[in-house]
Amino acid sequence: MISHLAKTETFSLYVIEESAAVNSIANHLHHHTDFILAGSQADPNIALEEILKKDRFPDAVIVNIEVCAAHQSNLPELITNHTSLIITSRSEEDAVLAFNYKAVDFLINPISLTQLNRALNKVRSGKYPAPQNDLSRHFYIQSEAKGKMIRLNHDDIFYVEACQNYVTIYLEKSKYVTYLTMKESEQKLSNASFLRIHKSYLVNESKIRSVDRDYVILENNFFLKIGANYKESMLASLHPNFFISKRSGFRVAK
Repeated sequence: MISHLAKTETFSLYVIEESAAVNSIANHLHHHTDFILAGSQADPNIALEEILKKDRFPDAVIVNIEVCAAHQSNLPELITNHTSLIITSRSEEDAVLAFNYKAVDFLINPISLTQLNRALNKVRSGKYPAPQNDLSRHFYIQSEAKGKMIRLNHDDIFYVEACQNYVTIYLEKSKYVTYLTMKESEQKLSNASFLRIHKSYLVNESKIRSVDRDYVILENNFFLKIGANYKESMLASLHPNFFISKRSGFRVAK
């Protein structure tokens, strides 16, 4: 899971701009020895993939909103809560978008050294720290549409079903197919309340209504088969939440 980089003496900056603008920003950074250029891209969809592959988010990301519009990318919306977002545009009218995305600053292209100094000072001062609320309660998947990333909240997922070399993630009224193995899905959700109940099923424990013999019954009334090889470990995981009398004779392996 990606976490925001703790503030140190060095700040990382990722730039999503046309090459000429990237070169200009890189030159300006020579005046800021405490900032390093962590990467750059002219395509926001590729940039998002690169950022999400990193162990940590950059401290700040400069994003040209016009470039995002040209590539039909919703990148600012996806990263605004995890980094200090700086929006750029040639049009002053786009300042309202920067406000909507909770950007720390809005810069007019071409970016001057004065503008960049102002934005980086805001990042440096920590006046606009990246929110960390709910960071561990969601993740992103690559959708079937090329270049599009979809955010899924743990609490909205009912179960994950394995289908050869990909999985289907089921929500209450929708489902998403993504190119992940069940093992990878289980690892990604290892810190959340998901239980492996079958070689093909990973279930959100918070969505379980009841367990009836060899089936798990979810809140949406779906019945999922419990695999014989997974039943004991599943019941052991549920054991701390059992509220039953010691006189019942019910036994669960610990």
